[in-house]
Amino acid sequence: MALNCKTKARLLCSLMMTVVLLLPVGSFAGEAVGEPKTGTISGRVFLDENADAVFADCDCDCGLEDIPVRLYRNHCGGLIIQTAKTDEQGFYHFQDLEPGDYCVMPNPKMICEGYQATKSITQKVRVEPGQDAEVEWFGLDHFIDIN
Repeated sequence: MALNCKTKARLLCSLMMTVVLLLPVGSFAGEAVGEPKTGTISGRVFLDENADAVFADCDCDCGLEDIPVRLYRNHCGGLIIQTAKTDEQGFYHFQDLEPGDYCVMPNPKMICEGYQATKSITQKVRVEPGQDAEVEWFGLDHFIDIN
């Protein structure tokens, strides 16, 4: 039995719709199913008692707990998109971040509470899909009180 052009077109269209309905979500964009679209940023804030800007496993350097850390999109300043507090070891973590450039900065208030930075107080970082971007650790030392 020969099929006319209209019937062939309908069958082809029906077959294509069946294939489309069976494709997993995300297949149209060329992305693999199940691949994460977001990334994370992690880092640490530590007490740098010897002010050498390097974390060392010794009695002089340790993580600082409850230090607020701010996350900005593109550059520091402007709208804060997430905040985190450091855990008991001084680690913080931002998650579910769209790919792109970010800036991380401990809350400046802590500087008024007796700490001074031993290295840059801001860190720029690029987030890639499904990746954990680690920021260079922030070192803080106590102000020297000469009174």
